[in-house]
Amino acid sequence: MCGISGVFGLPDVETVDTMLNTLRHRGPDGGCSVVGTCFSLGARRLSILDPLGGRQPLANETNTVWAVHNGELYNFPAIRSQLVAEGHKLLTQCDTEILPHLYERCGTQLVELIDGMFAIALWDETNMVGFLARDRMGKKPLYYHWTGKALYFASEIKALLCMPGFQRQINLQALDYYLSYKHVPCPLSIFQDIHSLPPAHKLIFRPGQEPQISRYWDVDFSESKDILTWSEEEVVEQLLSLLQTSVKQRLMSDVPIGFFLSGGIDSSLSTVMAAELSSRPIKTFTLTYGNDSTTAGKEQDRRWATWVAQKYRTDHYEEMVTFEDLPRSLRHIISCFDEPFAGTVSTYFLASLVAQHVKVALSGDGADELFGSYLSHRLAFPLAHYPEYTQTGDTSLIRPFNLQPETLARLAEPEDWQWRSKLFVFSDEEKKTLYSPDLQAATHTACARERLRHDFLNLTASDPLNRILEAEFRTIFPDQVLTFVDRLSMAHSLEVRSAYLNTDLVRFVASLPGQLKIKDGETKYILKKAALKYFPRDMVFRRKEGFLMPITEWIASDLEGYVRETLSAERLSKHGIFQVATVQSLVDRLYSSQSDHTDVNKVLSLIIFQEWYELYMEGRQQSACAVNNTEMKWKTAQHCYLPTQHFGYVG
Repeated sequence: MCGISGVFGLPDVETVDTMLNTLRHRGPDGGCSVVGTCFSLGARRLSILDPLGGRQPLANETNTVWAVHNGELYNFPAIRSQLVAEGHKLLTQCDTEILPHLYERCGTQLVELIDGMFAIALWDETNMVGFLARDRMGKKPLYYHWTGKALYFASEIKALLCMPGFQRQINLQALDYYLSYKHVPCPLSIFQDIHSLPPAHKLIFRPGQEPQISRYWDVDFSESKDILTWSEEEVVEQLLSLLQTSVKQRLMSDVPIGFFLSGGIDSSLSTVMAAELSSRPIKTFTLTYGNDSTTAGKEQDRRWATWVAQKYRTDHYEEMVTFEDLPRSLRHIISCFDEPFAGTVSTYFLASLVAQHVKVALSGDGADELFGSYLSHRLAFPLAHYPEYTQTGDTSLIRPFNLQPETLARLAEPEDWQWRSKLFVFSDEEKKTLYSPDLQAATHTACARERLRHDFLNLTASDPLNRILEAEFRTIFPDQVLTFVDRLSMAHSLEVRSAYLNTDLVRFVASLPGQLKIKDGETKYILKKAALKYFPRDMVFRRKEGFLMPITEWIASDLEGYVRETLSAERLSKHGIFQVATVQSLVDRLYSSQSDHTDVNKVLSLIIFQEWYELYMEGRQQSACAVNNTEMKWKTAQHCYLPTQHFGYVG
């Protein structure tokens, strides 16, 4: 695990080393770079495998192929054995070292053979080819900037902001999408000309040519005809077998591993499987909240987390968070993303606790997104059946919304992407009234609804629930969920793994019919049946609130002073993007009796943007690569080209 940076087309090691300095949190155990005639690669290291011998970059026997890698390759022991049997000489027990040798065997198709979470950069000096790749699910990030001659890349945006002469320009289309989605969707970033390599994609660079980007893997969400003949018990047994294999793979480490334990079945299942595999007690960690913001549901989470910890004799820790922690931590949290992000931030606080004890932790991420849990998932079947319900009055067709059919009436549309767009934070129409006249003109072609329609094109699923799951698994899941998991854990130098994102497990769950995922209104139905093998029914089928901080509650009450000060006319005037009167009206409505739950999400999104703007566009960001900007700029980036150098380690 580490942070990586580099450049293809130039031997610009000075910039690469500067970029590495901004990624120290991703790899506090050391940094190193290598430079050649037409490239430079660097890595910051969080030592997990072969702590003494696994320094990156690593090369083949002749130093003609170099590689750096962020993440973990869970099948590397088997591949390493094959390579050694073929005559390759590997000097470490580090998973990164298989990459240059595997490249010698099969070129850029190597990415189809490795399995895990990864962002890879590789340079072939003989053929003058640069190669980037990102893992199948999108666990590990990789950003790049193409100058027209050289390709700079890094694990985080902050590193690319160090490029010589780079001018920070807001990508207005990205901003428009952020206000609807709560995040900037791939391949965009909030900065013009900085892009994110999509999950399951690879990039090939050759000097003098445009980089070529292509997908190397995909997942099929259409129902398996074979599985349709299985009993539920057979599905449960296969599911548990795949999950056990996945947990065992993710215990691969030369340092101790901890476990996120929320009290829900997702994290609890992987925790108990690990406890059964481990010869010594494992460490578990739970996030709790102060008495002023806890709820009955969260107290149940805490109770069941304690139950699991006691039953399986784990070494258990808790971290309490109160609303006072949010404003104090918010700017640091924003700096973890380098762009506006209004999604979940709970991981930041839990990771700060976990990182005091271990370098690696397992979480339950991916279960909600694969088995169905969120509002959009719960709506899929009821909205698909809504026309029949209006004709027959059969309330079983719209469970669990049988007690609130007015919700379905408000959302009902002929196509699923249409009703899904109604769950945006800001609709396209609302943004038109929010923007200043200049921004209205500059963003007139942006349309979040049209982007969503495109996301629903060419889906493999026909099942109503699987269509929603598939569309979100390809977009919102990597762009929002996996993003906050990576950035907020790596901010504390903590690697987070998820057993639910094993490739074989994802394929299997994707192929299950929707009725096994949400059945009679019960979310994650088949996973809960599997959980009954380990946990009491009261735990498995209780109402779950999710791994969230009560931010909306805090914003709507205790933090009113902070909200009004942050979105004051004086501070909004610094950029002139929004109409002050519209923002003030929205804030006033939030603190009136006429407010609803959508107002707080809108206000939170605006707060995050305002804090981000002042950090990144006004020069309040304090880092080695900070570039002061007092106004929005629309200039072409300029770069410094350094003299050609020979191979050599730096650092």
